[in-house]
Amino acid sequence: MYTRILLLTLFQFCLNSNLLSQVDEKLCKQNEEIIFAFQLPTQKWVSVCKEKEEKYIVYRFGTQKKVELQYPNILDSTSWQQFTFNGYSRGGGKQNAAMYFGFLEFINDQTKYEVYQTWDSEENLEQCGIVVTVGEKRADISGVLKSKKGTLLDLLDNKKIKKQEE
Repeated sequence: MYTRILLLTLFQFCLNSNLLSQVDEKLCKQNEEIIFAFQLPTQKWVSVCKEKEEKYIVYRFGTQKKVELQYPNILDSTSWQQFTFNGYSRGGGKQNAAMYFGFLEFINDQTKYEVYQTWDSEENLEQCGIVVTVGEKRADISGVLKSKKGTLLDLLDNKKIKKQEE
C-alpha cells in the first residue's frame, strides 16, 4: 500500500513538473532559444523565441505558470511572415555616434504589439519595452533592462522574417 501511494505521488509530481517545465522562466520551450526577452515591472515576461532549427518564431507574454498570450497560435514556418521587423545598427567613430534599434511588430485581434530595443551611444541610453495599441489608445510599457536576454538585432539578417518596407 505504501509503495502504491509513493508511486502515485511520484507520478503526480512528475506530471506537475512536466507541465511547469513546458516553458522556462523566460517563456521559451526546451526546443526553442531566446531571440529577445525581458521582464516588466509587473514580474511578467515579454519573450520572443525561435525553434532551434528556425522552424518558427513565437511571441509569449506572461509568467512561467501562466502564458497569457502566445502569437501565433500555430507554430510552423508561416509564423515568420506574421511578424514585421525593422532594425538598424551602426558602429561609432569620429563622424558617427554608435547606435542600434530593433522593432518587432505583429497584429493580433485588432491589437498592435511592438516589441522594441534601442541604444544610443551619445546619450548612453538603452531601452527595451513593448508598445500595445488598441484603436486610438496606446500604452508604452518599459522593460527592466537588467532582466534583458538576447537581442532583436539577431533578426537583422534573417531572411525568413518580413522586413518593414522603407
